[in-house]
Amino acid sequence: MKQLEENSRFSPFDFDGDGIVTDDEINKAKEIREFEDKSRKHLAQLRLARYSLIAIGIYTLLLFMPFISDERIAQITKISDLFYISLCSVVGAYMGFTSWASRK
Repeated sequence: MKQLEENSRFSPFDFDGDGIVTDDEINKAKEIREFEDKSRKHLAQLRLARYSLIAIGIYTLLLFMPFISDERIAQITKISDLFYISLCSVVGAYMGFTSWASRK
């Protein structure tokens, strides 16, 4: 147990408001922080997968626009193959790891 001073940086860990931080309160604070970190990581991965899908859709729609000539499309074919493979692998990895982590 630790008696807190005024405006201590450990004040947020005093959940019951008695001015004393116990080991249980510190453990609860660690659990909360770990959960928040996992949530942030999951949200970042979800955003990455979503933006990858959006980029694939926009790129595909742009290829079918009339202002892009067939010659240009033929020139960027090799790059577009790599683009699709890399972004689809990001989405696939997200989906695979998410389902794998839910089974743990």
